[in-house]
Amino acid sequence: MIKPNVTTITDGKGGNVINPQKSEENINLEDISILYTTEKTEENRTSFNETYNQTAVSDDENGAKFLNGLTDNKSTLCEKLNITEEQYDSLACIALALSSQETGMGHEKGYVSENTGFGGFLRKVLKQIDIWTGGASASSGMTQMKIYDFLNGSALTEEQKKILTDYGINAKNGVTNNLYSNPDKAAIATIIVLNSIASNYDEYINELKNSHNEIGVSISGISNSELLSQGNKILSEISNTYKNAEENTQKQIRRTFKNLLLSTNGSKIGDKGVDKEYNEEYQINEFNKLLGTKYTDDDINKIRYALTANGQEMSITEYCAYGWNKGTTGTGMQLDRLLAEKIGTILATPEDFDYDQFTVNVSTLAEKYANQSVSNGLEAMNNALDDMV
Repeated sequence: MIKPNVTTITDGKGGNVINPQKSEENINLEDISILYTTEKTEENRTSFNETYNQTAVSDDENGAKFLNGLTDNKSTLCEKLNITEEQYDSLACIALALSSQETGMGHEKGYVSENTGFGGFLRKVLKQIDIWTGGASASSGMTQMKIYDFLNGSALTEEQKKILTDYGINAKNGVTNNLYSNPDKAAIATIIVLNSIASNYDEYINELKNSHNEIGVSISGISNSELLSQGNKILSEISNTYKNAEENTQKQIRRTFKNLLLSTNGSKIGDKGVDKEYNEEYQINEFNKLLGTKYTDDDINKIRYALTANGQEMSITEYCAYGWNKGTTGTGMQLDRLLAEKIGTILATPEDFDYDQFTVNVSTLAEKYANQSVSNGLEAMNNALDDMV
């Protein structure tokens, strides 16, 4: 059923919705009465206020179905996944955030047309061709899940796959599924996958610890404490330059820094088979031009050392957003991909929904959903989810 209106007020600071009856401790999914919807595609989004509408649940049929899918199946999913209600409600806030980010809660331009009629047929044909050439399955539902891949790949356990099928969630092939027509099932599937991602958080922490030690050993002639100090000093310099730059330059710095970390280690300009986007020498030259600096390969390794130090990890909420977008197996757990995303969380403006800030976008939206229930939604989510690890 569609949830009735709940009296809410806004805080006047960028769309946070406050429920006068809210708890000061734990998130309660029942408090959420406002959905963040948008027709704008990701590349056309700007600030939160200019991108998202605050829509009452009772005024959004598909959004209400998605939310009801979360609330109506809460007790059974908590039991099947062996999680607490507090952990479930935190995952639910991230699920709602993903729906707002991925499809504007189902309102994004093109979402309906690519799933229905001739547009839907054409999309299936093109996606099938993509699959034949090695591509992934079609994204489906308001959170854009590749449900066929989850049901047939290794990201989920057999037990988790069975939970999906027990709820009638299936996909006969890589181009057809039932999530677009069933937002409630999309909500259930999203919770199951998010729970799997959150459960992998300790593997992420271990990857950082192991890499931190390896980087420290690989750089000779300097103590670990001095290496950490120099790495943090460079990061501080970059951050200060970023903060004082124009908005367009900020985007360039952020993207170039990410590209630099993602580049093929040791690659030089002119190397065959290495595109400039992933050429380390090219990217470090571009980075130095933007910042007016003369950083070297050694400096980048010092940054890697600092970014893998204790306390530099993404929060578990951020990690859930990252894992949804990049995965937590295979390339998703490669160090430089993890560090590039960490740079994205450091050099970011949370209220600006630039398309390359996926992790920050989702974390920000999740916090706004949680803030409808508690005073400090992000802290409440992280505290609840940290107990899962």
